[in-house]
Amino acid sequence: MLLVTGATGNVGSAVVAELANKPCKVRVLVRDPARLGIRAPNIEVAVGDFADAASLAAALEGVDAAFLASSFDVRMAELQMRFVDAAKRAGVARVVQLSAVGANACRCCVRTLRWLGQVEQALQTSGMAATHLRAAFFFQNLLSFGESIARQGVIAGPFRNIKWPWVDARDVGAVAAAALMDSAHAGRSYDVTAAEALTYHEVAQRLGSILHVPIRYLDVSANETRGHLQASGSSPILVEAILELWDAFASGFIQINPTDAVRTITGRQPRSLEDFACDYRARLLKAAGSNAA
Repeated sequence: MLLVTGATGNVGSAVVAELANKPCKVRVLVRDPARLGIRAPNIEVAVGDFADAASLAAALEGVDAAFLASSFDVRMAELQMRFVDAAKRAGVARVVQLSAVGANACRCCVRTLRWLGQVEQALQTSGMAATHLRAAFFFQNLLSFGESIARQGVIAGPFRNIKWPWVDARDVGAVAAAALMDSAHAGRSYDVTAAEALTYHEVAQRLGSILHVPIRYLDVSANETRGHLQASGSSPILVEAILELWDAFASGFIQINPTDAVRTITGRQPRSLEDFACDYRARLLKAAGSNAA
């Protein structure tokens, strides 16, 4: 039995899609089954979350390998380490963890990467075999700029003019599914990226060309961005954590070159920005409808 957590997220839903109708039993742990977009004869649904010990224990019963992911939250490390403890008690043999490039338990100035590094460390000392997928920034995150594209034709942020590591969340899901089904990946850590790094200027220009919408990148201060994040309802701690993460990459403090992990593990080339834009064209154009040609 394989367990997929975070099954309604960008990566978790891709893991479920990859495993659907495969010759393996799959259980998904979700808070709201209505949000699960994929159904298949080999998939069963468990309702619960990491904070509910009873539902977590029930979801882990009989599980051989699990995919570990949760929402980006200030309690991320705490809740995921609860999962690690519960999985160990349940006798789970292997865990595939969604981490991030630069994750390190000793990362003093980037708390999100420290949190994920702490989970990596907890898995490594748990006695279970672990696979760490250190994913780059998801192309899907660009959907959050839909309103500013629609209103102003702008992607704005404190991202400067440095090349960023990117990846399509669906490719990370494909790598995770392969690692769940093949124990040969146990004990390995993979930096999972697309084939090229791109600046936000390049992202804006190429999105505009594909969608026939004028889009430009506007570099703004961290303080201005802080105001926008606060206005969106994010907690003060999470706002600062996001800004720390962005600054670590924008400043070049953390650097990562593109890898061939997707091709090596899945046998498929990683999706490009153009692939992402074409596949999400309807959503991007709906968001940017007022500017669409």
